[in-house]
Amino acid sequence: MARKKKDIEELRASRKDGQSTVERGGVEEPSDNARMASEKTIRNALNGPARQHFEGLGAAWTAVTGMPGRAVIPQVVATVLKEGGTRPSWQWKDGKKDYVLLAWPKDEPLRAALLLAGEEGKQLIPTSCVPFLEGLANDLTVETVHPWEQGGGANVGVRMLREGEPMWFYDPCYVRDRGDLTEGVTHTFLLSALAFGVRKALLDEITVTSGPAYETYAQAWLEEHPGSTRLDVPELKINVAGKKIIHPGHTFAEYQIRTVIDDVEDCVLEKMPVKILYTSFPLEDRDPLRIPIYVASLNLGTYEPKAGDEIDAYVWFQGRVIDWDGEAIDTRKALEDEPGEQNS
Repeated sequence: MARKKKDIEELRASRKDGQSTVERGGVEEPSDNARMASEKTIRNALNGPARQHFEGLGAAWTAVTGMPGRAVIPQVVATVLKEGGTRPSWQWKDGKKDYVLLAWPKDEPLRAALLLAGEEGKQLIPTSCVPFLEGLANDLTVETVHPWEQGGGANVGVRMLREGEPMWFYDPCYVRDRGDLTEGVTHTFLLSALAFGVRKALLDEITVTSGPAYETYAQAWLEEHPGSTRLDVPELKINVAGKKIIHPGHTFAEYQIRTVIDDVEDCVLEKMPVKILYTSFPLEDRDPLRIPIYVASLNLGTYEPKAGDEIDAYVWFQGRVIDWDGEAIDTRKALEDEPGEQNS
């Protein structure tokens, strides 16, 4: 419990200033329980062959605001340019190009962030606009990276239990972090999740008919029943009560999870109430994976989450290499022109 409280205090203490992103390819997805994976979806997701690196953030903005990303992003960009702040670690050079990450509001762990980029000495132009989440520190080993074609982000795959099956998250600061994202190198990442939907766990058992777990089960069953065929193998029933599970979702960086809430905290993005659900996932021979899940109240319906609740959720993981400073600085010291004059 002391360690958990320390983690939460570290996250609260990190609220200094803002962060980045790009719209989800113009494709809007529902943010209510229709977004929740069905039992069939969970079964199909066990293999994960249909996942794709979908390069857009419209769905993330819908999850936060309840409005289509295409409609809300222009307003977000204008607000961040006018009122956003930055930090020394959110400013960097890449070759002859300058980058500045602005975020707003200053004192909340969930912010709207804008990544500005431009040739050295020239005007900085917005390249991406993202819900920017403060996360908890996790030591993770890089396995692979998928840079996005536009904006400054990437999907990063980190090593988990089985080689070749990394866990993915979106890094909004990839242009800053990419020099460190070498295969086999371990870094401390600030890891978090944004929920498209959360509900109190309803099922204590799921039925599995495909995937690695089912294949192992089917082979063992056939060995125990000589003369039987594959068609004779019964469905695999898995008891999930009390379990902590992370399954691949529709796209890389999206996951269907089942877990227990360790603690709950409230925050807001402008006037929109948001819950932070602190969770942890045990790993073999490693420290637990610690993930704060941000869920807008509009995606909770009548459910009021509390510590000790077992939940099902569909989430989008976000992470970045830990910032080397926490000091907030005035935007006007980072930009030659006032924020409101940058591509306004």
